[in-house]
Amino acid sequence: MIKAGLTKRYAKALLELAQAKQQEAAFGRNLHDFVALLQQNEELAQMIYGKLMSTSAKKQLIEKILAEDTPVEVKNFIFVILDKGREASLPEFAAAYEELCDEAAGVRQVVVHTAVPLAEQEQQALEKALADKLNAKIRLKTLLDKQLIGGLKVQIDDTVYDASLSQQLRSLKESLTLE
Repeated sequence: MIKAGLTKRYAKALLELAQAKQQEAAFGRNLHDFVALLQQNEELAQMIYGKLMSTSAKKQLIEKILAEDTPVEVKNFIFVILDKGREASLPEFAAAYEELCDEAAGVRQVVVHTAVPLAEQEQQALEKALADKLNAKIRLKTLLDKQLIGGLKVQIDDTVYDASLSQQLRSLKESLTLE
């Protein structure tokens, strides 16, 4: 785990390169696709994240894996991370880049915790309601949390709105024990 400030600095540097070429989405997509490939392929992830291969061997492997249309800046960004020995933090760098892109575009990130998966219609309705309430474009990320029992928890920046059944039960318990 690396410090958030360092992660943001690296991501900001990549974003500035992307903005100069007006390719923020392409850079983000390529970085995201590479990280997703590592997350889906355990053997490949072990080779890249592990210490058995040299940095130059990892670079050669990545060179073969990356799509031909991958911007050279994204490739070099990954190589710098390898050179610094921070390859295990690639998912953090990709997430920080996406967050900075959203911030630059005025998109708010909202995380919704639910006890059960939301149906597509429910997710779209929630996304629209939150976008209207915040008066902004949003990127909705849903996470399953079985401890909620029912209801949901919404996190917007540093604020959490807890409308879960477990929170309501805790509140009820507190009110009953105070009397």
